Amino acid sequence: MTTTNATRGFGSLNRRSFLKAGGASALAASLLPGLMTGTAKAAYSGTLDMLAWDFQPDTIKSLVGEWTAAGNPAVNVAVIPNLGYTPALQTRLRGGDKIDLFYNFAYNSQKFVNEGWAKTLNGLPGVDDMIADMFESARGRHVNAAGDIISAPYFSAVHMLHYNEKFLADAGLAVPTTLKEIYDASKSLQSTVASPYVAYWVKEFCEEYLHTYLLNEQITAFDDAGQPVFADDPKTVGVFEWWQAMYQEGLAPKSLLTDDPGKLSNEMAQGNAAFYVLHHYFLTSIRSLEGPQSANVKTAPAGPSTLQIGEVLQMGQSDSDDERLATWDLMKYYGWKDTDGKFKVFNQWAKAAGLAAPYAGFFTDPEVVASFPDYYDLALLSDTFATKSNVVPARTLPWYPDFQAKVGDIVHALLLGQATPAKTVEDLTAAAKGAQGGRTL
Repeated sequence: MTTTNATRGFGSLNRRSFLKAGGASALAASLLPGLMTGTAKAAYSGTLDMLAWDFQPDTIKSLVGEWTAAGNPAVNVAVIPNLGYTPALQTRLRGGDKIDLFYNFAYNSQKFVNEGWAKTLNGLPGVDDMIADMFESARGRHVNAAGDIISAPYFSAVHMLHYNEKFLADAGLAVPTTLKEIYDASKSLQSTVASPYVAYWVKEFCEEYLHTYLLNEQITAFDDAGQPVFADDPKTVGVFEWWQAMYQEGLAPKSLLTDDPGKLSNEMAQGNAAFYVLHHYFLTSIRSLEGPQSANVKTAPAGPSTLQIGEVLQMGQSDSDDERLATWDLMKYYGWKDTDGKFKVFNQWAKAAGLAAPYAGFFTDPEVVASFPDYYDLALLSDTFATKSNVVPARTLPWYPDFQAKVGDIVHALLLGQATPAKTVEDLTAAAKGAQGGRTL
């Protein structure tokens, strides 16, 4: 017999809706009796294989080693460069390499499931509890429209406005809360600050800023079906007018199309910039530089809403159920909590770089709180995750990488004055529809 939501007693409420409503624990209890806690050891005696990119590889191996030392299977951890990670991973998987657990970029996650390279996590012990623990705003990155759970978190972040508090106070300016206010404040500071506004506008990152700026103006980029509805919102042209003006009028430096984040952090630390929009954890970078203005840099919401980003963990194909359960145990430890209910791995990434996790309990956990420097406003950060950010679920759809690859060229043409704001809207719309109509791997 095929079991439907109705036969389970949920009426027309589908699994995704039930999770979003925060009832995942009850759903798990009804469907997975005896598996709720997920604390049983998997009966797997082999070795697991894990692939990660090269952010603190020694820490990765140490964390995984501690998991093995607690009575779990041994893990072969391979680490490859972040640059070129996706093609390298695809080459390995196409070549028949078996990888039990791997880092992945969120925009690849649904494509990897569709290609058979990654397994969904549906039905695994405790998986619905993991989703229920997340901020509702984060769930769309890990649960697709059909209700399939396609990944677990590796880390999460939100785009924030880093600003120099002293510069604003000396100029009698309030912290800006809209794109227009950022423009006006930058104009006011232009005579005293070398480059009032900086951001990581290299081609590869323009797509994140596209969503950040659209969300700042409360514009929906894509609807639930993935259609580019930003094209229908009259405010969208205004966003591109703002973006072009910031660059063309010298409020942002001409080098911004190639500058790296380290340089931009130093511009803030040295007092050469007053505003810097990028992931929240760049506050750690700015403060750690200990420049003459580092201590004056604080963070605020980038607008009424902002982009929430995060990369993911995915489960590869397994030879047996025992191997899959062992991989899931490792995945829970690395992307949620250890068996003591602690955010052990996420806490380490918080200490290392100010990275966050998309779980409400993360921001109030005493050990996590102690790991963040006191210049972080964790209540503000938690609220931004919970109520003022959006993952833009379309970013995980299988066609999306093709669209993302085109955004940088289109935006750079705008910034360089080679395209009008209206033409930019047209070009981005065509790129989105073209990616959906003829996506490639």
